[in-house]
Amino acid sequence: YSFCTLLAKGVLGGTTLQMHAVRALLVALLFPLHAWAATITLRVTTGSDWLAGSSYTFTPTVHSSSASCTATSISNPSASDVNNVTASCSFAAADISQVRIPNMGTDAWQVVKMELQINGAWMLLWAVNLSPPNLETWIDDDSSAPDHATGIWEMLPLRMFITTRSFTSAGSGATYTPSFISTSSATCAGTSIAAPAQGASYWSVAGCWALSTLARVEITAPSSDSWEVQKASIDRGGGTLEQWVATNQAPPSLTPIIDDDDLTEYKKAVLQAPNIKVRIVTAATPASADCIYTFAPKFISKTSVVCDGSVVVAPGLGSSILSLGVCSFPPEDLERVEISQQGNDGWDISELYVEVASVEQQWWAINESPPARSTVVDGDGATRYLKAIFASLITPAPATPAPATPSPATPAPSTPAPATP
Repeated sequence: YSFCTLLAKGVLGGTTLQMHAVRALLVALLFPLHAWAATITLRVTTGSDWLAGSSYTFTPTVHSSSASCTATSISNPSASDVNNVTASCSFAAADISQVRIPNMGTDAWQVVKMELQINGAWMLLWAVNLSPPNLETWIDDDSSAPDHATGIWEMLPLRMFITTRSFTSAGSGATYTPSFISTSSATCAGTSIAAPAQGASYWSVAGCWALSTLARVEITAPSSDSWEVQKASIDRGGGTLEQWVATNQAPPSLTPIIDDDDLTEYKKAVLQAPNIKVRIVTAATPASADCIYTFAPKFISKTSVVCDGSVVVAPGLGSSILSLGVCSFPPEDLERVEISQQGNDGWDISELYVEVASVEQQWWAINESPPARSTVVDGDGATRYLKAIFASLITPAPATPAPATPSPATPAPSTPAPATP
């Protein structure tokens, strides 16, 4: 801009108004491509079977809501291959609405993963030429699959990442279809997860509405089957996964069980976003930290509203453990966190943090006197250890009163002078 100002002065040397006009023209002519062209990178992974190979050249096109551009081509893709392609577009990667790859000639090509790079992170795109969408698709021109003549990928807004537990009951031979439910109670089926294995991770996605209107995700157990989930998280974008809480279990749990037996409350997992986030660090050395009991923190507001945090099962030594709550009050209104002793077991807490406005604050154990960073939850004779109570010792500075403005002095009543005889 400064360069164009100097150039305008040198070229024209006229009035200020004329100089501004020439500068605007120079900025428009010299810098539009530099300012608006963005390099978009895609990573395309082919499958391992015969459909993956191709003797043709495939050229992806990248689309926004109002423009499109052409990426570099992939020639003769082989099986189990990874190809990076780039496109110079007039829009940013975050504004992509679709990626398309049309079929060429009479050839077929299997694509098992399409990824888009945004701010250095790789984001999965979903093949929406299939119904329901899938990570894997193929590009073919035969008459039996007309919807495959063009591969079409989108970044669907609703994305849940689910990891199963790694022991026997975690696996399942059934198919699970999560339901995404909006704040207005509309329901949208996510992509199904067929026969989830132990210790494996899966995506379920949907494109019905924006993430900002998602209220909860429900997963119902099919007949005679059970599935134990280690963690369920919502993709907030940019590679950020937010762990959600199963609120159908009491107290809430970060490891939901989906089961159709006589435990009625487990027939459907109801997952919701937490608004209270507490991180607990256990002591690294005392054996009492490695307890076998389940501890359920209570989150208590300034108006004495009690909200259950998710349970902490058998916290180990030197662990950093989350307890999350879906509460009716915001974190700014949280007054204290209470953790009661269970059974005859002890739990050494070395630190506790509460997230407020996306920043962790360390809280203090006020059951200790004086308050301390660490405490013990124990069933022995030390009464103060039966319940750990953490609170913030950060208090807002009192408002400085404005200096008082003195009221104008009331003049004393004048005494009339005595009459002169």
